[in-house]
Amino acid sequence: MLLQRAAIRDASLSGTLAGCSAHILWGVAVLYWHQLAALPAVTILAHRMLWSLLLLIGLLAATRRLPELVSALRSRREAPRLALCAALLSLNWGFFLWGVNTGRVVEASLGYFITPLLNVLMGRFLLGERLSRAQTLAILIALTGVSWKIVVYGHVPWLALVVSASFALYGFFQKTLRVGAAPGLTAELVFLAPFALAWLAWAHPHDFGALAGHGISRPLLLAGTALFTAIPLQLFGYAAQRVTLATLGILQYVSPSLNFLFAVTLLGERLESSDMAAFPLIWCALAIYTRDALQTLARMRHEAAALRAEKGA
Repeated sequence: MLLQRAAIRDASLSGTLAGCSAHILWGVAVLYWHQLAALPAVTILAHRMLWSLLLLIGLLAATRRLPELVSALRSRREAPRLALCAALLSLNWGFFLWGVNTGRVVEASLGYFITPLLNVLMGRFLLGERLSRAQTLAILIALTGVSWKIVVYGHVPWLALVVSASFALYGFFQKTLRVGAAPGLTAELVFLAPFALAWLAWAHPHDFGALAGHGISRPLLLAGTALFTAIPLQLFGYAAQRVTLATLGILQYVSPSLNFLFAVTLLGERLESSDMAAFPLIWCALAIYTRDALQTLARMRHEAAALRAEKGA
């Protein structure tokens, strides 16, 4: 029993670190997508899917895990869930890239600020997860900030709502999968690949899917989308299966905070008056939850080390 508890604590620690790393990469990625703003969002999305699929298949082949991919695609239980995750992922990616291309990074980042609230609600009411007092306080403060932003916004921020709902549902269904992070993501991209190929063939029939006739920089940038896709999504998939939805939700604040900072400092987007109240409240909530999470992780690490020492003795 003690060893089982130690294993659970270790999984939660590694899952938290993986989730945090994924969101840091996603936060920085907004600068990368901006370099491709001349292309339609759907074209960037299609390349993102295909290059990521090639990278992941290579990794699975190198690690001899291709049978896991085949098994997932053949599974009557997993295949429909993976297809649903693929649909939600494409929806989330597509609208976020559209937001970047049209100078609406701040509104898109608001969507990712709303996502944790949806994650916590689903975790509480669908999975029966419990919140600590610090987590509850953090969520209430974040809810105040997000509500203020929506009220002052003056209209329904539909882009933010689509982004938040699609990614919250993606995280929820990820928790139901019994497939490894890499095979699972690869299977999702297998479902999406035919649509990506069809779009490139229809929208870019004369320049080889937007690759030819634009020098070497564009093909390299498009191929590089795999690095900002496959790596963080594998980390996210790993985290989703090892931490609670509440923890997964609060980690979500990392990437939109970075998106927001880059949008107003480097991408030239205008800061709305409502942002001056909403975002500080959200960051305050993140600070409270982060402090509580770090204390919990430190305690878990200490207990796990003590249990291992006890076993060795």
